[in-house]
Amino acid sequence: LLIASLAILYSLWFVLAALSIWFIKVWNATEVLRYTLVAGRYPVSAYPPALRLIFTFVLPVAFLTTIPAEALLGKSSSIWAIAALGVAGICLTGSRLLWNYAQRFYTSASS
Repeated sequence: LLIASLAILYSLWFVLAALSIWFIKVWNATEVLRYTLVAGRYPVSAYPPALRLIFTFVLPVAFLTTIPAEALLGKSSSIWAIAALGVAGICLTGSRLLWNYAQRFYTSASS
């Protein structure tokens, strides 16, 4: 699950890198992602239900922090572990597809 969480984090940063082809200033987006990950210091169950949904399905902070930590403590269920692996696969595939799509629009900066 730790490798899955690293794969999800890599995918999120990779999406920002792909978006930099269209948008020159993605620094604000990296700051939003960074501070969202700071919210991962606390378990997802500590947040109100609306934020739990966002941190689980929109920005997968739960799969980055809470689920691997619960697995290390022996408190996680196998369904969440399988879901984390699935989310990691979806994130890696999605970021790769976005990168391939973005490369069609890339023009050299020095030519």
